[in-house]
Amino acid sequence: MIKAFISTLLLTPAFFAIALLLLPWIDDVPAGLKMIRHYASYPLLLLTMLLSLSFNQTRLFFVLYLTAIFLMLILGDVRPPEVFLPIDQFIFIQLVFLFYLLAVLLFLFSKECNIFSVRGFLRLILCTALPVIPLLLAGEHSFFNPDWLSVTIFPQEISQELPLPDVVVVFYLITMCLLLVSLFLKPAAVESSFFGLLTGAGLALYFFPEMAKVEFIFTIALVLVLIFILRNSFYLAYRDELTGLAGRRALREHMNKLGAQYSIAMLDIDFFKKFNDRYGHDVGDQVLKMVANYIARAGGGSKAFRYGGEEFTLVFPGRELKDVKPVLETLREEIAEAKFTVRGKNRPKHKTKKTGKTSASRKSEKITISIGIADSQRTGNTPEEVLKIADKALYRAKKKGRNRVST
Repeated sequence: MIKAFISTLLLTPAFFAIALLLLPWIDDVPAGLKMIRHYASYPLLLLTMLLSLSFNQTRLFFVLYLTAIFLMLILGDVRPPEVFLPIDQFIFIQLVFLFYLLAVLLFLFSKECNIFSVRGFLRLILCTALPVIPLLLAGEHSFFNPDWLSVTIFPQEISQELPLPDVVVVFYLITMCLLLVSLFLKPAAVESSFFGLLTGAGLALYFFPEMAKVEFIFTIALVLVLIFILRNSFYLAYRDELTGLAGRRALREHMNKLGAQYSIAMLDIDFFKKFNDRYGHDVGDQVLKMVANYIARAGGGSKAFRYGGEEFTLVFPGRELKDVKPVLETLREEIAEAKFTVRGKNRPKHKTKKTGKTSASRKSEKITISIGIADSQRTGNTPEEVLKIADKALYRAKKKGRNRVST
């Protein structure tokens, strides 16, 4: 989770830093490429919207739909009737941007929904109404007075240097801070994409009305969204969502890259089915995560995978059995010594004062694992065959009484 958060924080500024370095040459592109530059964002928008739907990320779909509306307005591809727009165009764009930020916040803290449901239909109407609300506010007979956009919040010397009104900047910063907190707590494709889109939208307003720069900034933002969606799809395909370990597909690909010398260990949680039946799947999931944490940091040059259910795999490239067995014995002992606390269903919500006695709402359970290992010393064995030998060794460890390492 921390890695995904850090990668988003590094990748987003890096992309926009490169974009800013290239901006001085954007106006110098040949005339034939200017049309491509202008419309490049639209196919990217369509592609990312289709991908977000295919991965059931409807919140991202609606924000991309909002982005399309905002992009068409800021580029001038869609213009409101003059009768509805007695105020300056830039003030209108700022109003649309404020409602855009508000809508992004709403989707940030809302849940996914079926786009064809009633809730999905209502969200679509809300997004479509985004430019209509500022038009009504700015209409000739409206009560709207744009003077509040000129309110000074920052010190005068700072406020004069800002390309946008203080109110817009403050609301933008608040939105970005809330987004960063959400991104830290849940660094998924949706939150990462929101961060990239809002960074791009803020820069686009900074350079408005230099349309060439606005077009390029939005293209970069949408390329980032595409990367975040594809990164998420890769994670779903190769990572186990519960434990965070690499999955079986990643194991197969990793075994294809092994050299001549390696060892493979199969690990299984002892009596896990009985434990699961007794305490329920939620507690069972906690056990799986605890064991996975130990396995992930087993050391010895190993790479950990969740094979399926309560089974895990450790691959040791370039290691023989004699190198691997001490590492696995240490791992087995660490897990056996780590007490897993099962909390009662009626436990109090708040911690009580310690009395030195074990609470009736808590119960400690001993978790153990059995391990089977094999290496590639036998001539002609493929990684798949070594894996099967390790699995047979695991069966022997179970048969001999569990909580042991067998070769």
